Amino acid sequence: MKITINNNFIDKLFLLSVMVGNTIAISFAKPLGMDPRNFSVPYRILIILFSLLIIYKERRNINLKNVSIISLVGFWIFYIIKLIYSFNNYPFNQEVLLSENEDIFRILFIVLLPSFALLCINYNKVDFKSITNYSITILCGLLIVNYIYGFITLDHIFSTYYIMYGHIGASLFIISLFLILFCKKDYNSFFLFFCLFLGLFNVIQSMARSPLLAVFVCSFYMILLKGNKKYLLYMITLVLLFIGLVILHEYYGNEQITSFNRMYKWVAHGDTSGREPLYSRAIEIFNSNRFLGGRILYEDGVHPHNIFLELLMATGILGLIIYFLKFLPVLKNAALFWEIQKGNIYYKLIFALFLQYFTLVQTSCNLFNIPEFLYFSSIIIGIGYTAKTQEI
Repeated sequence: MKITINNNFIDKLFLLSVMVGNTIAISFAKPLGMDPRNFSVPYRILIILFSLLIIYKERRNINLKNVSIISLVGFWIFYIIKLIYSFNNYPFNQEVLLSENEDIFRILFIVLLPSFALLCINYNKVDFKSITNYSITILCGLLIVNYIYGFITLDHIFSTYYIMYGHIGASLFIISLFLILFCKKDYNSFFLFFCLFLGLFNVIQSMARSPLLAVFVCSFYMILLKGNKKYLLYMITLVLLFIGLVILHEYYGNEQITSFNRMYKWVAHGDTSGREPLYSRAIEIFNSNRFLGGRILYEDGVHPHNIFLELLMATGILGLIIYFLKFLPVLKNAALFWEIQKGNIYYKLIFALFLQYFTLVQTSCNLFNIPEFLYFSSIIIGIGYTAKTQEI
């Protein structure tokens, strides 16, 4: 008997895996007292296998003349060449030198392969509503378990960096706000508002500025998309109240909320948490070879904490152009993401989640250690390339 697997189901499972699969994978190790790699490695292997399956399934439809595919593959080949050259020609700390092969493996199999596979999917046939339902349920469930666990142990369940911990809450907030604004009739209002405040609480509790900033950026995008002046007035009022709360906290809060402290210092005093020397060094390296760039990382493995500065420092103007060429389908089909009546309503949610991680890479992380940014980039590019602008 021949066993057949629904292609749309494979696509849905793959997209769900890249959107929330990592959050699931990093939630087991700490409660079970195990090494996080026991869960993260199988998850990454699963993504690699899924990617190969998607590419094989869509092999006849892959257009190697697609500018996004050329840009994606071309940039990372160029970057690997620069990586090998940098490790062989610039001084690095010994522990950084030992990471060369791991970095190359990560770029090829965790960055390039899944990103390529995501460009191969026909997004006209993807059930984004179902994916959204699963995503909000999984994120809400994990954060509820997280705070029950935290009440008992005074810790959280996620084995991740504090900034990425905040972005788990930001994702839940963004999905919840989107559904409240555009799909409220399909969901229980109490559940959506519960998820909204649960996500926001997690963002504030994370002590990081990036998730807070991402919440503001994505909320502003969705309010503009809604096109209702009343909602815009609500948001402006809430932003002013939040600023007032941050100021009051600075003078009367005894520095109890770290994210508020850092936000105040950033806005009031331009404090960048020690990033200014990193920015200056990146510009200096870029100026030494503006066309091709210089070393990919600093001696201690630190990066500039800004995607544009890192691209210019590591790959020069040439690399910057090659990297962003892949976004041409997004620009050509911008109406899918900026006009509420065009295309699938859930395309706008995917774009909002992309904006979240685009905000993150302005202040944190290097080019290849935030797969979520790279994956959501490929999804919106794939949507722009395959989806037809049409009314729902």
